[in-house]
Parts: sequence; structure tokens; C-alpha cells
Amino acid sequence: MMNLYEDDVESRELLRGFMGLALLPIDRIYEGYEILKQRVTTSSQAKQLNAFVSYFQHEWMHVFKPSTWSVKKTTWRTNNPAEAQNKRILTRVVQPHPHLWRFI
Repeated sequence: MMNLYEDDVESRELLRGFMGLALLPIDRIYEGYEILKQRVTTSSQAKQLNAFVSYFQHEWMHVFKPSTWSVKKTTWRTNNPAEAQNKRILTRVVQPHPHLWRFI
């Protein structure tokens, strides 16, 4: 899938569309998904992309419902605050993997 993403512009746009579904309001995610799924069927790489659509449908439309991964109404869309905290901790720790008591 990575080669397809890197080498085929149409496939890259479709795959990015699937990634972008998380930015839609929850009540529009299914509509967006159906539009993307239809575009995949007319794609020149439909055979390869259909495998991804099957995976996406199972994992991200059924196992994990869109209400769990939609970020439309969330304040934080990234883990940047956690990463910033990790960086602050690492700048205070002199050695990698310090002993617990030294860390405290």
C-alpha cells in the first residue's frame, strides 16, 4: 500500500481522503466514506485499493465506530501536549534509562 501511496497520485488522494474522514462531523462520516468507496471502484488501482477499503470498513467503521475516532469537535487533535511533556522530562534526565531513584 505504501508504494501505491507514493507512486500513484490518484491512489494517494483517495487514501488521504480516508484519513481525512476523521475531520468530518460524525453525521457526515458515513456519507464521506460512501463517496470515497465509490471513487475507489472507478479507480485505475481499484483491485489494490479494495483490499484497503475492506480493512477500513471492518476496523474503522465497525470495530471502532466513527464516534470514537472523529476529531471534529475535539480541542486537541494531536498528541503534541504529551510530546511536549516528554521533551521537558528528557531535557532534565542526563542519561538514557536512568535508575528510578535518580529519575525521581
